[in-house]
This record gives sequence, structure tokens and C-alpha cells, in this order.
Amino acid sequence: MRAAAVFALSAGVTVPAVIHAPAAHADWTNTSGMTRDDGRYRLYLPANALWIKVSVLASTAPGAAVLASTEELTTDSSAWDTDAPITLPAGTAFGDYPVRVDYRLPGETTKKWTGGTYSFRPHIGVSGLSWNRATTSYDQRQAVLSGTTTLWDPATGTRTSAPQGTKVALKLNTYATNNYGTITATATTRADGTFSLPVTPNGTVQGGTATVVTAGTVNDPDAEVYVPSLGVDPLLYRISANVNKYRVLAGTNVQVSGHVERYTPSGWKPFAGAPVVGTGTEPSYNDSTAVNVLGGATSSATGTFSFAAKAQYSTDFVYTSLRPSAYFQSSRAFDRSDIVVPQQFTFSPYTITLDEHGTVTATGGFNGYCTVTQPVQLQASLDNGRTWRVLRSGTNDTYCGYKLVAQGYESALYRVHHPETNQFVAKSGTSLKRARTYTRFSAFTISPTRPTVNGKMTVSGTVQRKVSGVWKPLAGAKLTLVFKPRNESQWYWVTKTITTDSSGRFSYRATAYADGSWAALLNTTGTYFYSETKAVYIDAR
Repeated sequence: MRAAAVFALSAGVTVPAVIHAPAAHADWTNTSGMTRDDGRYRLYLPANALWIKVSVLASTAPGAAVLASTEELTTDSSAWDTDAPITLPAGTAFGDYPVRVDYRLPGETTKKWTGGTYSFRPHIGVSGLSWNRATTSYDQRQAVLSGTTTLWDPATGTRTSAPQGTKVALKLNTYATNNYGTITATATTRADGTFSLPVTPNGTVQGGTATVVTAGTVNDPDAEVYVPSLGVDPLLYRISANVNKYRVLAGTNVQVSGHVERYTPSGWKPFAGAPVVGTGTEPSYNDSTAVNVLGGATSSATGTFSFAAKAQYSTDFVYTSLRPSAYFQSSRAFDRSDIVVPQQFTFSPYTITLDEHGTVTATGGFNGYCTVTQPVQLQASLDNGRTWRVLRSGTNDTYCGYKLVAQGYESALYRVHHPETNQFVAKSGTSLKRARTYTRFSAFTISPTRPTVNGKMTVSGTVQRKVSGVWKPLAGAKLTLVFKPRNESQWYWVTKTITTDSSGRFSYRATAYADGSWAALLNTTGTYFYSETKAVYIDAR
């Protein structure tokens, strides 16, 4: 679409008609522009513009001469481009020149924008990128990327080879067996402006960019050019294997033997020098490395192999395949051999704590080998170890550690237990007795109930402990008195040194600072459960 020029006749002279109709919408304020790599000027104005004129000025001075102008622009609905490069007068020095744009939009008056710059400079860029082959393969892993650098002269409109020694920065995006990577390199042009770069991507090249980085002080570098993709021709193989034992103890070798072949244009042939590996985990198409490796070898000239696989982890099978590579088919072929390796293990010393709120926490780990899927349980017994109940089930972490948290009992035996799995035998840890005594505030009063501000009041009450189901006085208990002013959410401690007498009673003379809530807390030790009073609100006069 071209900008429409509207003309009116006056004294035989044709000039753009200025329409002074009021705007039916908000005026356009987002004009911007840029010089394109081919010397055309790109202008960001609405696609429905009625008239546009782009002028290049000699300077920013008032009344500066117009070096060139054009009204020939075409829009692609997102921006306007001049139909041809803007040509400045012969002898004009290379540099950046101010741009003035006169335009008119529907329902608006003719406007002017002077925020642009026209880059009247030679443009240097990259073109003609190509690979010397469509794919790399297991046997041919290197490819050569070639390209050309050119220099476009806006004064003459000619494009020639870029100077010898021009540097081109290359960034290649690679992908191999679920791993994304980046290769960066710099190529140098020859006398004819061409360059070549050998690349070993070890996978596919999924595009990239090439940019001139030595444009000089006058030249304007073109926008980056995209690098074409480079595929991989995957190798198809098949493998067979057997083990000499079915059941072994942990750490004992089994011998894995077999044969591997590769597919060629003339059929299946022995695969010499293949990287064979035995794992305790089934190979996956997205493995970037072999998982749970038990052993491995390189195949002979006839494709045969034999290696000792030491099962350190409990496993059901030995999977024999080739180590992951971008040059093998994504669906890795393997042969599975049955094997069972139940393992003995020991618990590392663990701790079990029962806190003042009744929470029991077991923290420890396994000695030896483990995986993140090993089950572990926190168990409790209320009948001195005759029967056990599961309080919490979980799994160990990557470093064989675990932490199990549950609500405990007043008095019980606790232990950590590992149920039997294909990897480990069932085993229980040492039983540990943990107990605390329940406590309560049986009374809590404040007198007087309406003390004067900063006056004295008496805080008193009684603390008890539960012994064999009977509540008895708790003597010598340390208490904390706390206060929360009205309209605040924060509690503040007043004293931490209140002590109960032999009858479990306490009394403290406190200052009525202001209106607010008061409460008493038990400073618990390692033998009692926590308790606190209900908050009592005092309205100080």
C-alpha cells in the first residue's frame, strides 16, 4: 500500500491540501525510523497514512538544506519503507544525517517529525551462508560453514567484496541427546571476501547467527544473518549380550559377553570400536550419558565384546547398549539380562527428638550405596517394642540422608525402619525411648482488672504437670510474662524469671503500661511439653 497524496489547485500550482478538520481520535505520537541495510529508510507510522514525505537534511541547524527527499513509500502493514535507497548528492561525506518526515493521517492535520537519522555509510554484512554437507555422521563428524562478506556503497549503489581480514562472529546453536549447547567462533575473510569455518558440533546445528565485528569507523554493519541448520545422519545398530550368573552378592562381578553390528548400505556388518556399556538402568532416548554404569568395553574388529560388570546397586537387570551419542538412533537399542543383587546395608547413627510441642523428628542416613527412591519409615511402639506402628514414610535424598517428622506421643519407643526392596534388605535401626510430661496453667488472673496507666497490678496463677494421669503442682518452673499493646500484633516479653513455688503457684507485680493483652508462657526444658495461658485483656485507666 502506498501513501495517498491529496492535492488542491490554487493559482495553477499543485500543493498538498491541508485539512484542518478536528481529529476524531487521539493523535499519533509513536513515530520512529531506521536506515535499512540496503539504504532504504524504514518509518513506523500507521498503515492508513494519507501522505508521507521523507527528507534528509544537511544538518540540524534551522533552515538546513534538504539533501534528498521522497514521497515514494510502501507499507507492509507494520511500517513504511522508501521504495529505493535514498541517494544523496555526489560528494556528500559519509556520515549520519538528520531526517525530517512530513505526514498526514486520516482526521488529522499535516504533521512533522524530526527525530530520525539517515545513515549514509557503506554497509558491510554477511551473505550466502552454507554448509559443505547436509548432515554429519558417526564416521564424518566435521562440516565446513562458508559465507561471503560484501560492502555496499550508498554513493554508487554498488556492492563489492568486503576487505580482506574482515572478522565475522559466528554463534551456532547445537543439540545432542537432550543437551542444548552453543559454539562461538570468529572467521576471517580472504581476499575475495569469502570465509570458511570447520565445525565439529557433535550433534545437530539448529541455526545460529553470523555478524561482522570489524566494520571500521565509517562502515555500518548489517543485521545478523541466520545460519542454516545442519542435521545428523544417525547410525543404526543392534546388540546382543548374555551374563554368566543370575544371582550375585553386591560387589561381585558378572561377565557380560556379546556382539554388536551396524547397518551399512550393504547390510548388517560387525561394528568395530563401538563403545559398549552395561547399566543397571534401562537406556532412554533422551539420555545424554549412561546412567548407573556397571561396566563397559570397546568392541573388537569382529564386533565382539566382553567385560566384567560389578553390581554395586541393587538391580533387576543388566542393560547392554552403546554409550549415548547424537550419532546413534534416538531409540537406543539394548539387550537386557536378568540379574538380582539384594544388598546388606547399615544405618548411620541417627537422632530422634521429641520437642516441646509433641513433634518427633528422625534425622540420619544410610551407610553404603543408596538411591533417591529408597523407602524409610519412622515407627513408634507404645508396648515396649512388641508391636510397631508407622508414623511417617519417606525416601532418602541424593546423599543417602533422610528427615522424617510426625506427631509423637507422651512416652514411646521410636526407631527408623527400611522396608525390603530389590536393592536393600529390610532392616530396623536402634530403638530409642523419648518422653515428655504434659503441663498446663490451671489458673491465671490479673488484679486489679482496671489498673491505672503505669500503675501496678498483680499477675498470678498456677502451673501443673500430669503424672500417671493425675495433675499435680509443677514447682520451680520458669515462666515468661508477655504483653501485646492494643491494636498491635506483636507480643513483647516483660520478664522471663517468674518461678513457681512448691505448690506450683506464682505471683508477679507488673506495670500496666497501656491497654492490651497479657499472657504467661512456660519456659520448657527437655522434660516438659509447652503450655501457655489464654490472653487476658486489661483496660488501663
